[in-house]
Amino acid sequence: MKQNSQFLLIASAIIAILIPAAYILYLISQSGELSNFDYWWITWNFYSVEGLSTNPFNWIFRANEHFLLIPSILYALNIIVTKGSNIGLSLITWIFAWIQCHILIAMLPLRMRQSPFLFIFLILCISIFNFTPAAAHNWMRGFSGVPWIGANLFAIASMFCLTKIAETSSLAVSNIRRGLKSPSNSESPLKRTEKQYKSLVLFRGLRLLDGGFNPRRVMAIDEGDISTPKYIKWAISSIISALLASISYSTSLALWPVLCIFPVLLRLSRQIIISYITAAILVVGTYFLTYKTPSTSPSLAKLNIADAIAYIPVYLGGIFSENVTISLIIGIAGSIATTAFGVYWLLSKRYPNRIEWVPWLSIQIYAIATAFMAAVSRSGFGVEQATASRYASLPALFWMSLIILTTLWLWEWQLIAKIQGRLLIILLAVVAFAIISMYRIGGQTADAIAYRATYQPLVALSLQLGITDVSLIKERVGNKPAAFIGLVDALKANNLVPFNRDVKQHNFCAAIDEKINPNLLSSPKDGVPGYFDTVTKFTPTAARVIGWVGDPENKVKCIAILNQENVVRGFAMSGFPRPDLVKIFGPSYEFSAWRGYIEISSADKMLTAYTSFQNREGWIALRNSQFLQKN
Repeated sequence: MKQNSQFLLIASAIIAILIPAAYILYLISQSGELSNFDYWWITWNFYSVEGLSTNPFNWIFRANEHFLLIPSILYALNIIVTKGSNIGLSLITWIFAWIQCHILIAMLPLRMRQSPFLFIFLILCISIFNFTPAAAHNWMRGFSGVPWIGANLFAIASMFCLTKIAETSSLAVSNIRRGLKSPSNSESPLKRTEKQYKSLVLFRGLRLLDGGFNPRRVMAIDEGDISTPKYIKWAISSIISALLASISYSTSLALWPVLCIFPVLLRLSRQIIISYITAAILVVGTYFLTYKTPSTSPSLAKLNIADAIAYIPVYLGGIFSENVTISLIIGIAGSIATTAFGVYWLLSKRYPNRIEWVPWLSIQIYAIATAFMAAVSRSGFGVEQATASRYASLPALFWMSLIILTTLWLWEWQLIAKIQGRLLIILLAVVAFAIISMYRIGGQTADAIAYRATYQPLVALSLQLGITDVSLIKERVGNKPAAFIGLVDALKANNLVPFNRDVKQHNFCAAIDEKINPNLLSSPKDGVPGYFDTVTKFTPTAARVIGWVGDPENKVKCIAILNQENVVRGFAMSGFPRPDLVKIFGPSYEFSAWRGYIEISSADKMLTAYTSFQNREGWIALRNSQFLQKN
């Protein structure tokens, strides 16, 4: 029966982890292969037509406020393995989060397993918030996820190691107390074993967890009671993890105050405290000595204090609501609760409260500190910017920790069994409502990113035809297209995304040079309003085509451009803005414009645009075929 219970506990834990993680994998599958935004500026530093740079200074650089050595290495690895696919980077992000999830679960007190329901509930909360869909920007745009989630992973690993140091210290105190109370301590030295003689320890001013313990005594304890190598191992691991976080993303600077404050509060050894403080001074000092306000960021001299203060709670509450006021209220409530738990922890002398709470309080301070940093550097863009999806992984960790702290507090005061009926239902309902709100926010962001990704074949077609359409790249790849355009030759020379697949022959619409059966083609119909506006040549053999099509129900699949012999010359996609049609047909035509790219041959005399619909077979022609003039 006991084995069945253990099996059920393990199976439930696995399911609790897998469900949120699997949903993120689904979102990644919708994100497309072509990376977006800042990725190209970072890649531009170390990649060219010749391939990866051999100059170390092209890898160790500042991108805005950030040192990005670890992300750059992973970007390069992704180029080698997946030809630079965005999905590859997103999977690296997912793997980081998977490892992080297990570290977080490992930090749960083992005694929580006495209540299987609570233990599974906490594992589910960890998985849900660790794989929060509110951070869709990180999951679906791997260039963003690798530094953000990577920095979080290394930061949490560092906190885990710090917790292990505290646990080792606490275990030492416990063993010393047992040694002092043991009858063997009062026995004659002749009755002590040789091993105990070898373990005779003189503690001089040792700072441990119990303020009432007098360290200036001679005790005979077992050799395994205090293990200096364990202290060293965990301390080195913690500092190395923090250093890796620091060269992943600047959010990890918020980790160093945590690593300096908690060893002091926990009265760890002087060597540990000095090690953390020294490392913090070196890292933070290097960062600020080399810091320059990015040209794209608001000037710190014009910082609005009121906006900066409001920015912090909005940052924390933004994963539950896109409304700034609601986010502000939620964030303030969370900050008050965290402060209350922090004060309670400082005043508490209970063991194991002091140790079990350390990782979760550390994570909360880390998240709040990142909110403060963002408030100083980004509040000039407006408080509403605090709800951006790329920040969401940190507020998610904040709320996850708050739920765990609440549970630990109830457990400590043995209130779990007393809270019955309506009150328990209310508490669970609040958590459930918060999670549902978070998924709703994340779903909206994910839908927008997935929709944008549907235009990647069009970008690939234009580039493979030799057309560099700056307006398309700006709208569908990144609002600062210079770096991407500067890398096009390198991407093409090395067959990287978007040149890794022949989109002219393999696309969702129609293969170029394919001849369409005339029986599938229909003349223009009154029920399908649309127009073929212009053909603009970019090269002698390639052109851009523009028009519009009425599609209030979003049923248009694509627009194929055929010549006079019904041979496909290229394709187009609808969904581009056309504000002039709003005045004529109404708001449903706001994004009725279509844009596409074609390959032109000397045999082409006339071009006709045919629309394909998702809910019907065949092609319907749009009005106003274009006649090509010979140059």
